[in-house]
Amino acid sequence: MESSWFFPILTVAFCGWFVIMLLDSKNPSRKLRQQLKQQKVRLQDIKQKFVTVEEQHSEMQAQLQVLAAEWSDHEAKRQELLLKVNQSSLICIPAGRFLMGSVFEDSSSHERPAHAVYLNEYYIAPTPVTNQEYRDFVNCTDYNIPNHWQQGSYRTGTARHPVTNVTWKDAQAYAKWAGVRLPTEAEWEKAARGDDEYLYPWGPRWVESCCNSMNRVATTLPVDEFPGGRSTYGLWDTVGNAYEWCEDFYDKDYYKSSPDTNPTGPEKGEERVIRGGCYMETKAGVRVVHRAAVSGSYARDYIGFRIAMSSGR
Repeated sequence: MESSWFFPILTVAFCGWFVIMLLDSKNPSRKLRQQLKQQKVRLQDIKQKFVTVEEQHSEMQAQLQVLAAEWSDHEAKRQELLLKVNQSSLICIPAGRFLMGSVFEDSSSHERPAHAVYLNEYYIAPTPVTNQEYRDFVNCTDYNIPNHWQQGSYRTGTARHPVTNVTWKDAQAYAKWAGVRLPTEAEWEKAARGDDEYLYPWGPRWVESCCNSMNRVATTLPVDEFPGGRSTYGLWDTVGNAYEWCEDFYDKDYYKSSPDTNPTGPEKGEERVIRGGCYMETKAGVRVVHRAAVSGSYARDYIGFRIAMSSGR
Protein backbone atom coordinates (compact mmCIF):
# COMPACT_ATOMS: atom_id res chain seq x y z
CA MET A 1 0.00 0.00 0.00
CA GLU A 2 2.77 2.43 0.90
CA SER A 3 4.60 1.60 -2.31
CA SER A 4 1.53 2.46 -4.36
CA TRP A 5 1.78 6.11 -3.21
CA PHE A 6 5.48 6.48 -3.86
CA PHE A 7 5.42 7.08 -7.58
CA PRO A 8 2.44 9.49 -7.54
CA ILE A 9 4.12 11.51 -4.77
CA LEU A 10 7.44 11.48 -6.65
CA THR A 11 5.69 12.57 -9.81
CA VAL A 12 3.92 15.43 -8.03
CA ALA A 13 7.19 16.53 -6.41
CA PHE A 14 9.01 16.51 -9.72
CA CYS A 15 6.23 18.48 -11.40
CA GLY A 16 6.30 20.98 -8.58
CA TRP A 17 10.07 21.40 -8.87
CA PHE A 18 9.76 21.80 -12.65
CA VAL A 19 7.05 24.44 -12.27
CA ILE A 20 9.15 26.38 -9.75
CA MET A 21 12.22 26.27 -12.02
CA LEU A 22 10.12 27.31 -14.99
CA LEU A 23 8.61 30.24 -13.13
CA ASP A 24 12.00 31.30 -11.82
CA SER A 25 13.52 31.23 -15.31
CA LYS A 26 10.76 33.49 -16.55
CA ASN A 27 11.04 35.88 -13.65
CA PRO A 28 11.33 39.32 -15.35
CA SER A 29 12.98 40.97 -12.41
CA ARG A 30 15.83 38.50 -12.44
CA LYS A 31 16.37 38.96 -16.19
CA LEU A 32 16.29 42.70 -15.73
CA ARG A 33 18.90 42.51 -12.98
CA GLN A 34 21.14 40.46 -15.24
CA GLN A 35 20.71 42.93 -18.12
CA LEU A 36 21.42 45.89 -15.84
CA LYS A 37 24.54 44.22 -14.59
CA GLN A 38 25.69 43.63 -18.18
CA GLN A 39 24.88 47.24 -19.14
CA LYS A 40 26.89 48.53 -16.18
CA VAL A 41 29.87 46.51 -17.32
CA ARG A 42 29.49 47.85 -20.88
CA LEU A 43 29.07 51.40 -19.62
CA GLN A 44 32.25 51.16 -17.59
CA ASP A 45 34.04 49.83 -20.66
CA ILE A 46 32.73 52.68 -22.82
CA LYS A 47 33.72 55.27 -20.21
CA GLN A 48 37.22 53.89 -20.10
CA LYS A 49 37.46 53.94 -23.88
CA PHE A 50 36.10 57.50 -23.94
CA VAL A 51 38.76 58.62 -21.44
CA THR A 52 41.42 56.98 -23.61
CA VAL A 53 40.09 58.68 -26.76
CA GLU A 54 39.98 62.06 -25.00
CA GLU A 55 43.58 61.65 -23.92
CA GLN A 56 44.60 60.72 -27.48
CA HIS A 57 42.60 63.68 -28.86
CA SER A 58 44.34 66.06 -26.48
CA GLU A 59 47.71 64.67 -27.52
CA MET A 60 46.80 65.07 -31.22
CA GLN A 61 45.60 68.64 -30.64
CA ALA A 62 48.87 69.49 -28.96
CA GLN A 63 50.80 67.93 -31.83
CA LEU A 64 48.68 69.83 -34.38
CA GLN A 65 49.38 73.10 -32.60
CA VAL A 66 53.09 72.38 -32.71
CA LEU A 67 52.88 71.48 -36.41
CA ALA A 68 50.80 74.59 -37.16
CA ALA A 69 53.37 76.77 -35.44
CA GLU A 70 56.19 75.08 -37.33
CA TRP A 71 54.27 75.47 -40.60
CA SER A 72 53.70 79.18 -39.96
CA ASP A 73 57.36 79.60 -39.17
CA HIS A 74 58.40 77.75 -42.35
CA GLU A 75 55.92 79.75 -44.45
CA ALA A 76 57.23 83.02 -43.06
CA LYS A 77 60.78 81.94 -43.86
CA ARG A 78 59.68 80.81 -47.35
CA GLN A 79 58.07 84.19 -48.03
CA GLU A 80 61.15 85.99 -46.76
CA LEU A 81 63.37 83.84 -48.96
CA LEU A 82 61.05 84.30 -51.95
CA LEU A 83 61.22 88.06 -51.51
CA LYS A 84 65.02 88.00 -51.55
CA VAL A 85 65.15 85.61 -54.51
CA ASN A 86 62.62 87.65 -56.49
CA GLN A 87 64.36 90.93 -55.77
CA SER A 88 67.64 89.46 -56.97
CA SER A 89 66.18 87.87 -60.11
CA LEU A 90 63.75 90.61 -61.21
CA ILE A 91 64.61 93.97 -62.74
CA CYS A 92 63.98 97.06 -60.62
CA ILE A 93 62.08 99.79 -62.45
CA PRO A 94 62.65 103.12 -60.69
CA ALA A 95 59.82 105.37 -59.62
CA GLY A 96 58.95 108.17 -61.97
CA ARG A 97 56.81 109.39 -64.84
CA PHE A 98 56.64 108.07 -68.38
CA LEU A 99 54.44 108.72 -71.41
CA MET A 100 51.77 106.04 -71.82
CA GLY A 101 49.81 105.61 -75.04
CA SER A 102 50.32 106.78 -78.60
CA VAL A 103 50.93 110.34 -79.77
CA PHE A 104 50.05 109.52 -83.37
CA GLU A 105 46.61 110.55 -84.63
CA ASP A 106 46.37 107.52 -86.91
CA SER A 107 46.73 105.14 -83.95
CA SER A 108 43.71 103.20 -82.73
CA SER A 109 41.45 105.23 -80.46
CA HIS A 110 41.96 102.83 -77.54
CA GLU A 111 45.70 103.67 -77.63
CA ARG A 112 44.98 107.38 -77.16
CA PRO A 113 45.30 109.88 -75.72
CA ALA A 114 48.95 109.74 -74.75
CA HIS A 115 49.20 110.71 -71.10
CA ALA A 116 51.86 111.04 -68.41
CA VAL A 117 51.71 108.38 -65.72
CA TYR A 118 53.63 108.20 -62.45
CA LEU A 119 54.52 104.75 -61.11
CA ASN A 120 56.10 103.82 -57.83
CA GLU A 121 59.23 101.69 -57.91
CA TYR A 122 58.51 98.05 -58.78
CA TYR A 123 60.17 94.87 -60.02
CA ILE A 124 59.43 92.94 -63.19
CA ALA A 125 60.82 89.73 -64.69
CA PRO A 126 63.46 90.07 -67.41
CA THR A 127 61.71 87.37 -69.49
CA PRO A 128 58.28 85.80 -69.76
CA VAL A 129 57.73 82.67 -67.65
CA THR A 130 59.17 79.72 -69.56
CA ASN A 131 57.91 76.17 -70.03
CA GLN A 132 60.61 74.91 -67.67
CA GLU A 133 59.67 77.38 -64.93
CA TYR A 134 55.99 76.54 -65.30
CA ARG A 135 56.72 72.81 -65.09
CA ASP A 136 58.50 73.40 -61.75
CA PHE A 137 55.29 75.04 -60.54
CA VAL A 138 53.17 72.13 -61.79
CA ASN A 139 55.47 69.57 -60.15
CA CYS A 140 55.34 71.37 -56.80
CA THR A 141 51.59 72.00 -56.74
CA ASP A 142 50.06 69.31 -58.96
CA TYR A 143 48.41 72.13 -60.92
CA ASN A 144 46.86 71.42 -64.33
CA ILE A 145 49.29 71.40 -67.25
CA PRO A 146 48.72 73.46 -70.43
CA ASN A 147 46.46 71.53 -72.78
CA HIS A 148 49.08 71.06 -75.50
CA TRP A 149 51.66 69.40 -73.23
CA GLN A 150 52.04 65.66 -73.65
CA GLN A 151 52.74 63.13 -70.87
CA GLY A 152 52.98 65.85 -68.27
CA SER A 153 55.58 68.03 -69.98
CA TYR A 154 56.35 70.38 -72.85
CA ARG A 155 57.73 69.35 -76.21
CA THR A 156 61.44 68.49 -76.23
CA GLY A 157 63.59 71.47 -77.10
CA THR A 158 61.10 74.10 -75.89
CA ALA A 159 62.18 74.48 -72.26
CA ARG A 160 63.18 78.12 -72.81
CA HIS A 161 60.10 79.00 -74.87
CA PRO A 162 57.42 81.10 -73.15
CA VAL A 163 54.74 78.96 -71.56
CA THR A 164 51.48 79.40 -73.48
CA ASN A 165 47.96 78.01 -73.43
CA VAL A 166 47.51 79.36 -69.91
CA THR A 167 44.50 81.35 -68.76
CA TRP A 168 44.64 84.54 -66.72
CA LYS A 169 43.68 82.43 -63.69
CA ASP A 170 46.55 80.01 -64.41
CA ALA A 171 48.96 82.93 -64.59
CA GLN A 172 47.61 84.25 -61.29
CA ALA A 173 48.05 80.83 -59.65
CA TYR A 174 51.70 80.68 -60.74
CA ALA A 175 52.33 84.22 -59.52
CA LYS A 176 50.79 83.51 -56.12
CA TRP A 177 52.92 80.37 -55.75
CA ALA A 178 56.03 82.39 -56.63
CA GLY A 179 55.17 85.15 -54.17
CA VAL A 180 54.63 87.77 -56.87
CA ARG A 181 51.82 89.04 -59.13
CA LEU A 182 51.06 89.99 -62.71
CA PRO A 183 52.15 93.45 -63.87
CA THR A 184 49.58 96.15 -64.39
CA GLU A 185 49.17 97.41 -67.92
CA ALA A 186 50.99 100.62 -67.02
CA GLU A 187 53.89 98.71 -65.41
CA TRP A 188 54.18 96.50 -68.48
CA GLU A 189 54.29 99.48 -70.86
CA LYS A 190 56.85 101.44 -68.86
CA ALA A 191 59.18 98.43 -68.59
CA ALA A 192 58.86 97.71 -72.31
CA ARG A 193 58.99 101.31 -73.51
CA GLY A 194 61.45 102.94 -71.16
CA ASP A 195 61.56 106.70 -70.69
CA ASP A 196 62.26 107.62 -74.32
CA GLU A 197 58.75 107.39 -75.78
CA TYR A 198 59.85 104.71 -78.23
CA LEU A 199 57.35 102.75 -80.30
CA TYR A 200 59.43 99.59 -79.94
CA PRO A 201 61.50 98.34 -77.02
CA TRP A 202 64.76 98.83 -78.95
CA GLY A 203 64.02 102.23 -80.45
CA PRO A 204 61.77 104.41 -82.59
CA ARG A 205 61.94 102.37 -85.82
CA TRP A 206 60.85 98.91 -86.83
CA VAL A 207 63.65 96.29 -87.02
CA GLU A 208 62.40 92.91 -88.18
CA SER A 209 65.33 90.97 -86.67
CA CYS A 210 64.60 92.21 -83.14
CA CYS A 211 61.60 90.01 -82.35
CA ASN A 212 59.63 86.94 -83.41
CA SER A 213 56.74 88.30 -85.47
CA MET A 214 55.23 88.41 -88.98
CA ASN A 215 54.61 84.64 -88.70
CA ARG A 216 58.13 83.98 -89.97
CA VAL A 217 58.50 80.74 -87.97
CA ALA A 218 54.80 80.25 -87.13
CA THR A 219 55.53 79.29 -83.52
CA THR A 220 57.27 80.53 -80.38
CA LEU A 221 61.04 80.75 -79.93
CA PRO A 222 63.25 80.88 -76.80
CA VAL A 223 62.68 84.00 -74.69
CA ASP A 224 66.33 85.02 -75.01
CA GLU A 225 66.54 84.59 -78.79
CA PHE A 226 66.70 88.30 -79.68
CA PRO A 227 69.28 90.31 -77.71
CA GLY A 228 68.75 93.25 -80.03
CA GLY A 229 65.13 93.43 -78.98
CA ARG A 230 65.75 94.17 -75.31
CA SER A 231 64.12 97.24 -73.80
CA THR A 232 66.13 100.11 -72.33
CA TYR A 233 65.46 98.59 -68.88
CA GLY A 234 66.94 95.28 -70.02
CA LEU A 235 63.75 93.25 -70.53
CA TRP A 236 63.81 90.47 -73.13
CA ASP A 237 60.99 89.41 -75.40
CA THR A 238 58.50 92.12 -74.46
CA VAL A 239 57.08 92.18 -78.00
CA GLY A 240 56.44 89.34 -80.42
CA ASN A 241 56.68 85.64 -79.57
CA ALA A 242 53.67 85.55 -77.16
CA TYR A 243 51.20 88.05 -75.78
CA GLU A 244 51.46 88.60 -72.02
CA TRP A 245 48.62 88.71 -69.50
CA CYS A 246 48.33 91.88 -67.41
CA GLU A 247 46.50 92.28 -64.11
CA ASP A 248 43.98 94.81 -65.44
CA PHE A 249 40.47 94.49 -66.77
CA TYR A 250 40.18 96.01 -70.25
CA ASP A 251 38.26 99.13 -71.22
CA LYS A 252 38.82 100.65 -74.66
CA ASP A 253 38.16 104.14 -73.26
CA TYR A 254 40.18 103.75 -70.05
CA TYR A 255 42.90 106.20 -71.13
CA LYS A 256 40.36 109.03 -71.28
CA SER A 257 39.80 108.94 -67.53
CA SER A 258 42.56 106.79 -66.01
CA PRO A 259 44.43 108.02 -62.91
CA ASP A 260 47.81 109.63 -63.53
CA THR A 261 49.38 107.80 -60.56
CA ASN A 262 49.73 104.00 -60.32
CA PRO A 263 46.70 103.13 -62.49
CA THR A 264 45.44 99.58 -62.00
CA GLY A 265 42.72 99.42 -64.65
CA PRO A 266 38.92 99.44 -64.42
CA GLU A 267 37.29 97.93 -61.34
CA LYS A 268 35.40 95.38 -63.47
CA GLY A 269 35.10 94.15 -67.00
CA GLU A 270 34.56 91.15 -69.25
CA GLU A 271 38.10 90.91 -70.64
CA ARG A 272 41.67 91.13 -69.40
CA VAL A 273 44.46 93.12 -71.01
CA ILE A 274 47.13 91.30 -73.01
CA ARG A 275 50.22 93.14 -74.25
CA GLY A 276 53.22 92.74 -76.53
CA GLY A 277 51.84 91.00 -79.61
CA CYS A 278 52.87 87.51 -80.68
CA TYR A 279 54.67 85.57 -83.38
CA MET A 280 51.75 86.10 -85.80
CA GLU A 281 51.49 89.89 -85.41
CA THR A 282 52.56 92.51 -87.92
CA LYS A 283 54.87 95.35 -86.94
CA ALA A 284 51.83 97.40 -85.88
CA GLY A 285 50.82 94.66 -83.46
CA VAL A 286 54.19 94.61 -81.69
CA ARG A 287 54.40 98.33 -80.93
CA VAL A 288 54.69 98.92 -77.18
CA VAL A 289 51.52 101.03 -77.25
CA HIS A 290 49.43 98.31 -78.89
CA ARG A 291 46.55 97.15 -76.65
CA ALA A 292 44.57 93.95 -76.91
CA ALA A 293 42.20 92.01 -74.69
CA VAL A 294 40.56 88.61 -74.40
CA SER A 295 38.43 86.78 -71.86
CA GLY A 296 40.40 85.72 -68.83
CA SER A 297 39.26 82.14 -69.41
CA TYR A 298 40.99 81.95 -72.81
CA ALA A 299 44.04 79.72 -73.21
CA ARG A 300 45.81 80.09 -76.53
CA ASP A 301 49.17 79.06 -77.95
CA TYR A 302 50.10 82.71 -78.42
CA ILE A 303 49.37 83.99 -74.87
CA GLY A 304 51.79 83.71 -71.95
CA PHE A 305 52.79 86.01 -69.10
CA ARG A 306 55.60 87.49 -67.04
CA ILE A 307 55.63 88.32 -63.33
CA ALA A 308 56.09 91.50 -61.33
CA MET A 309 56.33 92.60 -57.71
CA SER A 310 55.76 95.77 -55.74
CA SER A 311 58.85 97.31 -54.19
CA GLY A 312 57.42 98.20 -50.81
CA ARG A 313 59.41 101.39 -50.82
